[in-house]
Amino acid sequence: MSTPTGGQYRLMLPDGTEVWLNAASSITYPVAFTGRERNVSVTGEAYFEVKKDAGMPFKVKVKEQVIEVLGTHFNVNAYDNEDAVKTTLEEGAVKVTGRNNVMLLKPGQQAQYDKNGHLVLISNPDMEEILAWKDGLFRYNGADIATIMKQAARWYGVEVAYKDKIDETFVAEIPRNVNLSKLLELLELTKQVHFVIEGKTVTVMR
Repeated sequence: MSTPTGGQYRLMLPDGTEVWLNAASSITYPVAFTGRERNVSVTGEAYFEVKKDAGMPFKVKVKEQVIEVLGTHFNVNAYDNEDAVKTTLEEGAVKVTGRNNVMLLKPGQQAQYDKNGHLVLISNPDMEEILAWKDGLFRYNGADIATIMKQAARWYGVEVAYKDKIDETFVAEIPRNVNLSKLLELLELTKQVHFVIEGKTVTVMR
């Protein structure tokens, strides 16, 4: 199952697990779970509410990483243009296995697995900002412009170019159903950034 740019999808797996797929993401899963494990693989970003089954652990393969759960709510962000695969736990417990190490997460914690194979624990990630996409929102609580434009690129299917360096951070809550020009207009109201749209390219400047 794949989602296009600018779309998201909610589905139920054969075991009753619910999955939300963000834009430009995919999940691969069997028609029925058999054997001793429930195995799926993900690209992009997904949020899981895993059906509890102590006898059949649920495992999500993301690039070189495996996330193992019994029953829990968590988000995984594994877009190629991000610096790390980010697994954020909302409820329950998960075990994240990287190339060389293993990490157990508690609710409200995040594991970041970078491109060098390092696994880092983030104790207090911004849960509202991380999970806003599932509720149809762009939410930024001090996000930099690069973070915002990565999300815009995936959602609106545009390329982003930078003319100037923007050091400021942004606080905003914007519905994801607004068009691109409206999103950029709202960001410009901060007087910290300006945008020029040419075809499918958005240029960021002062």
